[in-house]
Amino acid sequence: MKTGLERVARALCELDANPPDATMDGKPLWQDYLPEAWAAIMAVREPDPAMIGAGTRRAAEGMGDDIGGIYRAMIDAAMEGQPNAPPSGAERSGAVTCGRLETV
Repeated sequence: MKTGLERVARALCELDANPPDATMDGKPLWQDYLPEAWAAIMAVREPDPAMIGAGTRRAAEGMGDDIGGIYRAMIDAAMEGQPNAPPSGAERSGAVTCGRLETV
């Protein structure tokens, strides 16, 4: 399984219309996006009130053992209502790549 940092770097690479598995100077192109990926992840490292509320609600619904579900609920809350975000619940039915929803 790829790390979260790698998945973000690959998504940023694709967002620039570059194939992430292409190589340049002997290394995968997605690796050039690691600094931006790091910055993006660090920017959401501290949850905002909406994220905390979503995580708290998910845990209170008896899902306290579902750490992945709590995490996803918190990230969904961070993305809710943002321009170019997929419709609510879209991430459960497909993968978001380059601002487009693609079924998997």
